[in-house]
Amino acid sequence: MRIAQAEKVLLKFIVPPTNHEEPASNGRLKNMGNMTEISLDDVSKLEPGQIMADSIRQWRSDCQAGQFKIGNSAMKGSRIDMEIIGAQISEGEFFGYPLQKWLALLFVDPEGVLSTILFKTESLDQFEEMRRQYRLKGESLLGKTIRAQMSKRASRANGNGYFAVEFEVVSQGQYAEAIAQFRQKHYSPEFIRLIESKPAEKQVA
Repeated sequence: MRIAQAEKVLLKFIVPPTNHEEPASNGRLKNMGNMTEISLDDVSKLEPGQIMADSIRQWRSDCQAGQFKIGNSAMKGSRIDMEIIGAQISEGEFFGYPLQKWLALLFVDPEGVLSTILFKTESLDQFEEMRRQYRLKGESLLGKTIRAQMSKRASRANGNGYFAVEFEVVSQGQYAEAIAQFRQKHYSPEFIRLIESKPAEKQVA
């Protein structure tokens, strides 16, 4: 769904215009105050290196099942490759957990879709250590493909196992150019949305 604004500035990602911009002349996507008209007849495919950013996909890490999910129930396996756009650590009460620190990532998923995900506790520490090691080498995590992998752990408290997420850089990213433009022209901390689920749903690593 490439819109007129993106075509005008030749950006390699798809992003809707803000409320202050003129509506798209081709009628594909128009922003009218607080209402956005979505084109359902646009079936154009993404070009190589292009990001779909007209909405944000919400990933979750279910560390009881050892699976990454889209939304509440769409299981997608025990690992996910991501190319990071932004990261934040904040405190909050999400997914029914008490107040604690959370790591929120804004990233491009394997299908080229702008996405978010939350991590906590051991998974947060694993990401921080990876970031620290690359900082010591004088390298950034931007422009790289990072693999998040569920890893089995044993619980001493109750004897039940659980999963934590481990991270590693596996290759250079294929969306590096688009991500650099996105960060320069569109990125702000507000893009990272921390979505609180029902209190009974305790599934984030």
